[in-house]
Amino acid sequence: MLQKFKLRLLGNVYELQGDEPDIDLQEVATFVEQKAAEIEQKYSSLPPARQMVLIAMSLGKEYFYLKKGLVKLEEDLNLKLKELNVKIDSQPVEKKD
Repeated sequence: MLQKFKLRLLGNVYELQGDEPDIDLQEVATFVEQKAAEIEQKYSSLPPARQMVLIAMSLGKEYFYLKKGLVKLEEDLNLKLKELNVKIDSQPVEKKD
């Protein structure tokens, strides 16, 4: 289903639309707006083009940080699963009469 949403960025309002059934795109836009506001406040003396670069880098950095964390969680989960499988396999099998 096509979602329409607004993105407010550096004083401009963009009316956008997208088809992402598993994601609320307005929620994504709000997240981007919050990151942009942080950059705008911290670097208000910079020109908008430079602020846009910092916004993109901030979002990219957060993406890779979260991605790295997810990979670590998956590795930890796989290790625990292997340990559990070893424990299960080492248990004696009860015979039923």
